Amino acid sequence: MTSTSVKDAVTNGHSGRADALVDLSHRVWATPEIAFEEEQTSVMTADLLDAAGFTVETGVADLPTAFSATYGSGPLTVGICSELDALPGIGHACGHNIIAAAGVGAGLALAQVADDLGITIRVLGTPAEEIGGGKILMVERGAFDGVHMAMMAHPSPTEGDRFPTLAINQCDFHYHGRTAHASVTPHLGVNAADAITVAQVAVGLLRQHLNAGD
Repeated sequence: MTSTSVKDAVTNGHSGRADALVDLSHRVWATPEIAFEEEQTSVMTADLLDAAGFTVETGVADLPTAFSATYGSGPLTVGICSELDALPGIGHACGHNIIAAAGVGAGLALAQVADDLGITIRVLGTPAEEIGGGKILMVERGAFDGVHMAMMAHPSPTEGDRFPTLAINQCDFHYHGRTAHASVTPHLGVNAADAITVAQVAVGLLRQHLNAGD
């Protein structure tokens, strides 16, 4: 199949699923569940794949809300991630309801041409993206084994085939002071709270000079 015929086949055969995918996004939005507690979200997302003929395995990587849904038997395995969790106290501010539905939609679309392209589709329900590192645990525990490429879609104010992301590295900083008699020898003391205040103010002043992407 040519790339044009593949796109046409996917478009023509997939357009009828739009309402079901939008409905899934809305249901996930209305049921925000935080990291490792995405019970309803995981079920409603996996059920749509199961109904379309995917082989669904739940509780993968020893994570109760993670799932793997497979279709096809080609030698090249394409992984598609569907993120599931919401932010505590906020809900789906990062659009994981859209990511979950888009992942399912991409999997269903590719399933229509899996045999023609000689590929296997594996849609992975990935919990705890916001807090907990669900994908990291799934990689370490073998859920991505055999996947030749993995991708996902993320909502954005603009369209693009690349999404700039920033990683987070958590660090603990400890400030240690030195006690001294407040009346007799205050000059010998070191106030750790003052150091914290200086650091906080300095970081605040620096932020306005950081470039986008720093």
